[in-house]
Amino acid sequence: MLKVETNDAAAVEACVDGLVREGKVAALLTFSTFYVPTVAAIAARHGLRYLQPRAAQACHNKHEARALLRAAGLPGPEFHVIASEAEAAQLAQTVRFPCVVKPPAESGSTGVRRVDTPEELLAHFRSLHSRAANERGQSLHGEVLVESFLEGPEFSVETMTLADGTTHVLGVTQKYLSAPPYFVEMGHDFPADLPPERRRALEEAVLAGLAAVGFDFGPAHTEIRFTPAGPVIIEINPRLAGGMIPELVRLSTGVDLLSAMLDQMLGRPVDLTHTRQDVACIRFITSERPGVLARVEGQDEASRLGTVRQVAVDKAAGTRLRPPESATDRLGYVIASGPERGQVLGDAARALSLLRVEQAAPSAPA
Repeated sequence: MLKVETNDAAAVEACVDGLVREGKVAALLTFSTFYVPTVAAIAARHGLRYLQPRAAQACHNKHEARALLRAAGLPGPEFHVIASEAEAAQLAQTVRFPCVVKPPAESGSTGVRRVDTPEELLAHFRSLHSRAANERGQSLHGEVLVESFLEGPEFSVETMTLADGTTHVLGVTQKYLSAPPYFVEMGHDFPADLPPERRRALEEAVLAGLAAVGFDFGPAHTEIRFTPAGPVIIEINPRLAGGMIPELVRLSTGVDLLSAMLDQMLGRPVDLTHTRQDVACIRFITSERPGVLARVEGQDEASRLGTVRQVAVDKAAGTRLRPPESATDRLGYVIASGPERGQVLGDAARALSLLRVEQAAPSAPA
């Protein structure tokens, strides 16, 4: 194993160059949105299979993707990029509320917030503008994206684009979000329970969006809302989905997206054949109030429900708690799957209700 500072693209490139000279590189990949542009550039330089660099950069930078989608004639929210207090103050007087204020390159809903007044817009702009680095320690440049708020349920479309340019749709994921002003994903169902015509409309919109940004290779997780006017893409993530969605796909269809991605990177045949038609879902464990985590009770009882496959807590005692503002505030999850949608969703809901987030007693004053 080699250690390298992944925020230093030149250091990563030098490391890979050395390994290539030694004949030790079969493929390059990353599971993190933050490093897709770096991997794409290095892979292109060495002739390795990966997404083309221009598409990788466009997907990584939300306002660049917005511009490409608009240029292709695809519907989208009104958007503005602001980088100064004066620009924020001017926009606050003209933009239509509610709107969404977010960083141009983050993940897990970090920093994404709905604002309803000029004062809220300015306050959240200042919060984002003052950040010197994102959650991975990469330098930021003070730019903030402001978009019109999209009404309607949110979904994601999971795809795989093969080396011949053919994009396969694995399915549509239903998303459940936290209450405003944040947009934390609290659960997913795969596949979404949709009439065929609505499903096709979402899939067609995503395929058009992938074409607009030049997406030519690998997995994509495209977030999209079904507004009263039709589907509108929120963002295209050039990677496998997070939030355990690949596991939901595997439980539902039998397709192992991780194995498929690795086969693709290595030039092997890729098998995306569905071998079953089950329903799978995930529900995330969160805290309703601030405090300090002591334990999560009820895991054994929740695990015994018929279609529950996993109950997991991935935060340790002592973790600071708050009502969810980003994906980092989730404490764990419940996954259920089976042939009957009603039973699967019901078991997941019951399992979640059996889990109790116990908080540590407040420390006595010194």
